[in-house]
Amino acid sequence: MDLIGHIKHNRAKQRQKKPIKTDVFNQISAIVRQYGLKESFLDIFDTVGDQFSAENLNLLRIRVKTPVVRSIFSLVAKEEYDFIMSIIHQADTPYLEFAHSPEEILLCKSLYRLNPAISREKLRRYHFETLFLHERVKRNRMETNRK
Repeated sequence: MDLIGHIKHNRAKQRQKKPIKTDVFNQISAIVRQYGLKESFLDIFDTVGDQFSAENLNLLRIRVKTPVVRSIFSLVAKEEYDFIMSIIHQADTPYLEFAHSPEEILLCKSLYRLNPAISREKLRRYHFETLFLHERVKRNRMETNRK
């Protein structure tokens, strides 16, 4: 390919539409707006932990993800920005970008502790509670096999 053809090819490639990648801030901002979350939501983080015991695991419950209506760019007031950033700092895991509800925000840290290597496809498709229960069952089976 000659120089002019190479330049034309590169310019055409640059003009191609590229999907806008969603970031964690826009995702959490959309959840805060859609569910009307307030500052009291931050108090829940300390109490959640690993609230499911091995006795009350309900494997038949499979939850679907609720769609989040998000904009390309979030414009928020300073107070709302501080609130969103504090949620991001408290639930700081790679799974946070896949959260679609307040429950998933609360579960993402516990889920990450159970298995930090869940595939992106599973995180997009399944509700975090379903994944959490699945990982707990796997861990319980491994522990009983060791005994």
